[in-house]
Amino acid sequence: MVRAAHLRLSAAAALAVTAAMGVLRAPVARAAEAPPVRLAGFTLQSGQLLLSVGLQDLFGPSEREHLKSGFSTRVLIRVAVEDQATQEPVAVAVQRAEIVYDIWDEKFSVRTTRGLGAELRVLANNADEAIWRAATLVQFPVADTARLRPGGRYVVLVRADLNPISEDLQAEVRRWLLQPARGQRRLGAGDSFFGSFVSIFVNPRIEDSDRQVRFVSQPFLFTGPLPAPPAPERGPKP
Repeated sequence: MVRAAHLRLSAAAALAVTAAMGVLRAPVARAAEAPPVRLAGFTLQSGQLLLSVGLQDLFGPSEREHLKSGFSTRVLIRVAVEDQATQEPVAVAVQRAEIVYDIWDEKFSVRTTRGLGAELRVLANNADEAIWRAATLVQFPVADTARLRPGGRYVVLVRADLNPISEDLQAEVRRWLLQPARGQRRLGAGDSFFGSFVSIFVNPRIEDSDRQVRFVSQPFLFTGPLPAPPAPERGPKP
């Protein structure tokens, strides 16, 4: 469980959450067109900041119908954690998914991969379940807490693409995932992968997929890592 004292929404964030239910758009200085705010869930676990948020609206009616065509449907979700004080990224995470309909078994095969993790394969009984598995982030690790400043205020930038059509984009994702220093160095605007991510995040007119969803989370305040549990008391010596 996460203690609220260590990860909480500020008063301004609460206002942003309320406004996200309407039409208010969050100000993003670099964006020519500000992305919408979407309420996301955050927890801390084992030194990781975990994100939970749905992106099922990536699929419209025609995209849902296409799921039963027998052709694969691919989903690419990119997430960046941004320090609001510096407007610089501190971490980037990626999830990829593929949905294929088996016309004989009448089930959907869904394969998902988080970063360089193992591929997870499951069968979904219907389109709703397949979309949920491919386009929902549940307890998704987005940053090591060591990258976050105690007292720092952060937001999470999210973009999902349906059927990415750019070979360069897919190659860039693979190159970034294989960088040996990805976990040790601090990301910056000069990072080639993040630089390309920022350009497509702030410019929705860049069309490199069939359909896209982009948004920014409500801001949250990181007040520090959870304290270590107390050492167990030693019993009397025999």
